[in-house]
Amino acid sequence: MLSIVLTLSWIGSQPLFASQANAMTPSPNPVDQPAYEAGTLWDYVEQIEGAIPTGQPIPQSAELEEERNTESSYIQQAVGVPKIPTAFYTDPVGTLAADPLHLSEVDPTEFDIPVVINEDVIRWMKYFTGPGRKYYTRWLARSTRVQPLMIEKLDAAGLPRDLVYLSMIESGYLSHAYSRAAAVGLWQFISSTGKEYDLRIDWWVDERRDPEAATDAAIDFLGHLHRKYGHWYLAWAAYNGGPSRVSRGIRQHGTKDFWTLVDKNAFPRETDNYVPKLIAAAIIGKHPERYGFTNITYQDPIAVERVEVGPSIGLDVLAKCAGITQEEFQALNPQLRRWALPPEPAKQTITIPKNKRKSFVAALDKVPPQERLTFRRHHVQKGETLGRIAQKYGVSATELQRLNRIDNANRIYVGMELVIPVPGTSNGEASFASSAGSGPKQPRAKAVTHVVRSGESLTKIASRYGVTQQDLMRWNQISNPNRIQVGQKLRLVEPATNWTSYTVRKGDNLTRIATQHSCTVEEIKSWNHLRNSNIYPGQKLKLHK
Repeated sequence: MLSIVLTLSWIGSQPLFASQANAMTPSPNPVDQPAYEAGTLWDYVEQIEGAIPTGQPIPQSAELEEERNTESSYIQQAVGVPKIPTAFYTDPVGTLAADPLHLSEVDPTEFDIPVVINEDVIRWMKYFTGPGRKYYTRWLARSTRVQPLMIEKLDAAGLPRDLVYLSMIESGYLSHAYSRAAAVGLWQFISSTGKEYDLRIDWWVDERRDPEAATDAAIDFLGHLHRKYGHWYLAWAAYNGGPSRVSRGIRQHGTKDFWTLVDKNAFPRETDNYVPKLIAAAIIGKHPERYGFTNITYQDPIAVERVEVGPSIGLDVLAKCAGITQEEFQALNPQLRRWALPPEPAKQTITIPKNKRKSFVAALDKVPPQERLTFRRHHVQKGETLGRIAQKYGVSATELQRLNRIDNANRIYVGMELVIPVPGTSNGEASFASSAGSGPKQPRAKAVTHVVRSGESLTKIASRYGVTQQDLMRWNQISNPNRIQVGQKLRLVEPATNWTSYTVRKGDNLTRIATQHSCTVEEIKSWNHLRNSNIYPGQKLKLHK
């Protein structure tokens, strides 16, 4: 496959095109948010992860699905398109006298990634200016919202700024983008790779959707791939098709030339197209007006700041303190999957509008701990219905359906975990945000207590707050459950000093860690909500001292 690198050394008024066969110069989800509604994207993500019933097909994000289908149709139709005529290489200036793609104006010195013009890149330029124009227009409109954040982080890492176009072709700059391969976010991480690069992905949070966290992870991943392969084209191919496929192709064919590997069918078609597609997106993105992308309503850059808060705070409370609606808060924090912050860790970072830190902190400080969150977590038992569960907790079935984003009230299943809203008490006592039966209770910034009343037993108090009698005894150093007194104050959360953190090392397994810390494998799995014994280096585990 012939390719030409536009080095464009200007001699007089004529550009000089340097042609070479192997041009290999090394160099590899706060956005436009859809509504946060029941029955949309996260229902499908949770089907995969087992948080809600399965049984229906899992479509990718509507826009991504439509754009990928348009691409596929275009690629199939373009298979028989004639190659670039030989005259282009022998007399490029003459051939490009009529130059609708402005190839003669492309200056590679404007890019910090290697730019090659060949038939594949031209085909993708034709796609973006033809059948893909409406999608590229949307991507451009969103680009100004996320690119400043990405560029700042790429600069700090010493990576090319033009890697922002990788995010463009991956997700269209949508944090909620979700592909048929179950990849999520601006940089389209699958779950395993996201976790490998320290993104939290669980029942509460999916940091693949967090623009800052996901960009940091993508930078680490791309930097690793570039160091591994020594060329951005191979790094991009590995990002798309997987490092093992690229390494296998290099070993089998004895070359690190991306275009040669394409000719030898080392990659699937999607990866063959990935590199020229990215190059084409970058070329057009540098000067969109050249290609007729005018009158675009560009979005404002994300104007936010990050602030640390404690765990288990309702999103409605946080939104009110920030002076915005809950929908606006969720749009700024797309990584949050539930209606409250998770119960751990003790310090969590959220995004609020810029210049709101002082007023936000002051407002949150005024909210008593017992009013920051009132909820329980309930595991569905055999024979239970949503109506029966709602009646048990004194809430409406409709509210349970809304908070847990359940499309069909009849399709709950045994073991399914539900969030239950619990009304606050009039005397100022706290309804503890418990996770009964799902591991240790997490510490709050301030201790939550209960004052024993006449006629109350430890069993009754434990049941009221959704904890066990044994927990209350341990937390309050009570040796006899029958010897509590009226007026006695009971701690309802375990002291933070009872827990420690352990970072998994290479070669570790749960058995070894359990032995070292005098506990059982099952206890570690319970404390950390692990479904199996799989752990990975760098993972942080919570251990009881």
